[in-house]
Amino acid sequence: MNQLSSVTPVANGHAVTPSARAPEPARCSLPLGSAMICGGARNREDRAPDSKVLTGCAPGQDVWFIRSGILRLQRHAYDGHRQILSLFFPGEIVGFDRQFGGEISIEAATQSSLCRIDRRMFQTLVDEDSTLRADFFRQKQDQLERLHWLTWSLAALGPDERLCALLALSTRIMPYQPLSDGTGVLSVQLPRKDIADLLGTTVESISRIVHRLAGARIIEIIDPAHFRLLDLPGLAARGQIDSIFEKMTFGLANRRSQLEHVAAPAATDPVCLCGRQAGLLTPVNDRRAASDILV
Repeated sequence: MNQLSSVTPVANGHAVTPSARAPEPARCSLPLGSAMICGGARNREDRAPDSKVLTGCAPGQDVWFIRSGILRLQRHAYDGHRQILSLFFPGEIVGFDRQFGGEISIEAATQSSLCRIDRRMFQTLVDEDSTLRADFFRQKQDQLERLHWLTWSLAALGPDERLCALLALSTRIMPYQPLSDGTGVLSVQLPRKDIADLLGTTVESISRIVHRLAGARIIEIIDPAHFRLLDLPGLAARGQIDSIFEKMTFGLANRRSQLEHVAAPAATDPVCLCGRQAGLLTPVNDRRAASDILV
């Protein structure tokens, strides 16, 4: 994977400052296998929470690579109640499958950074690159296993157990700082309403469960979004995922670790090349290119 050079150019024995030379565009390499799949990316986009990425009634011509943030797969019942069917995390591709119905959509659950990739180019890369194809297949397996687990947990576990499982899993997919005494601080990025809709309960029930866990000395409440996990193995056992914890989180943790080592474009860079030739602007950087369709 190509990384940005940290060496400062030198001219006539003097370092060239950014203001004295033309800004060099950044390259963002996507860590799916060994392929540089961003070669046909149309643009990068930042999405605010609750903004739609895909809808079943209007399938797009692109797939989306999640650089940061969390997306949710959701649907609304006839009575208006929302059900979150699954979550998607950094390093994953969404939108390649178009089998979901018109009432199902994918939205940003948190502030998210995405790469838009032309579907036909991504299909070609998957067909031609066996490493990329294997990694993409593992992603689909991980997503399917999460969906199966959530479906099973809604039928077999109570709300307390489901929340314990989610908190334990979150140590691999959300910011988690282990402490020297064996405990750790978890930053929960999901809104309480999303947690409730994911686990099939209410915001009020989530609050009561959190306080019960604190009373049992399983967790310590720092604030509504930060918890000190006092007994992570006990939390996983209560959520009945202790035997499958590593299997469910290995792929997520590995993709997150890969992304942490990817060189991201700086805020001052005028162009995100995504591996494309120099001088070609993308829609996110040039509104005049917004209607350009790459093939």
